[in-house]
Amino acid sequence: MKRRISTGFLLTLATAALSMMSCEQDEPADQAPIVEDLNAAQEELMATEGKADGATCSGVRPPDSGPFNHKIAVTFDDGPNVTMTPQVLDILAAHGIKATFFINGKNVRSQAAWDVLAREVREGHNIGNHSQNHLNSRNVSAAKWQSEVDLTDQVIKKAYESSDKVPKFFRFPFGSANCTTYGVVTEAGYHVVGWHIDSADWCFNSSRDGYGYCSPHTFRYVPDSYRGDFVAFSVYQAKSYGGGILLMHDMHKFTVDHLDAVLTALEEAGFQFTTLDDVDTFPLLNGVTPQRSTWVGDPCEANEDCDFTSGDVPGFCYTYQDADAGVVDGFCSLPCEGYCPDLDGTAPTFCVESPDPSAGMCVSRAWPSNESCAKIPGTAATDADRFVGTSSASAKTSLVCLPK
Repeated sequence: MKRRISTGFLLTLATAALSMMSCEQDEPADQAPIVEDLNAAQEELMATEGKADGATCSGVRPPDSGPFNHKIAVTFDDGPNVTMTPQVLDILAAHGIKATFFINGKNVRSQAAWDVLAREVREGHNIGNHSQNHLNSRNVSAAKWQSEVDLTDQVIKKAYESSDKVPKFFRFPFGSANCTTYGVVTEAGYHVVGWHIDSADWCFNSSRDGYGYCSPHTFRYVPDSYRGDFVAFSVYQAKSYGGGILLMHDMHKFTVDHLDAVLTALEEAGFQFTTLDDVDTFPLLNGVTPQRSTWVGDPCEANEDCDFTSGDVPGFCYTYQDADAGVVDGFCSLPCEGYCPDLDGTAPTFCVESPDPSAGMCVSRAWPSNESCAKIPGTAATDADRFVGTSSASAKTSLVCLPK
């Protein structure tokens, strides 16, 4: 089976649970800090796009980059909401989908809220920890953050009393983490969950330019062609990644009103639904290291040796004359413009100009894992400029493995 690794930008929103109207039940007086937190998280995503080490201490980027085999795990943040969440559960039941609900402990203060959690457990959904008060973990003390994690942990454990489940998944508010707060979460036994497919429902729900339109003044990272089409935007991202983790919020009327349409559109596009604890789809998230496949920079003799894909684009074998050995060598590559995907356990990659100056190709960076190119026959560490092409990537130079 060919390995699929997504190259599309993670056009996701960094809101582990917030509408622009906020995770609070009442609208805050000043939305500017909230919006900036969400846009900052997206900038973090873009800065580490496709990079195997991008998930280190990150609350945004999931550890798994694929292949997802057209499987999607549906997740919701900021609940429970006693009005909206039951409607979300009805829609999920109609589609036969099990989801993960990342809750804020502060929202569980009434019997009605406990009843919603009980229904989630009874119907086979997971409950994840989204902290007690939806604070930005980078802005609080370690002791306060420990309390944020522990209080909601207690809520989840009580909700799970009637089942054999234990709290397992955590999502940072705003996706905002550092290595200190990340460590607090993992030491509590949690697996940190980011997202691949950001519905940006919070923006469509309450954008300054009107309900159902995600304004660039609110969230900069939705392409203009999708700013008025929430469903198409979600499907577009799902196709870019071939599946992954979908982020939405179960406290917005807009989400409830459009959830059935999103799920139906994804089904019609050939996607199936799974859960976060699907080890085959999300092995790294669940602490399992998958067997490494052939990848960019691996020696090859023919295209058949490069049995992997990025999106729908297959890898190929780039061959060249080894000047020292007098033989033809080769390494696996991918076509590229601006960016290349990385694979855990391999050297980072870089997009350079191919022999055809109108196209780019992915190569390995000179890295300890390839002994600064010594493991790639006939190559040497060479400074090369990024091939930008029609992408939005910035100019950059990197030390990479190129034929001598």
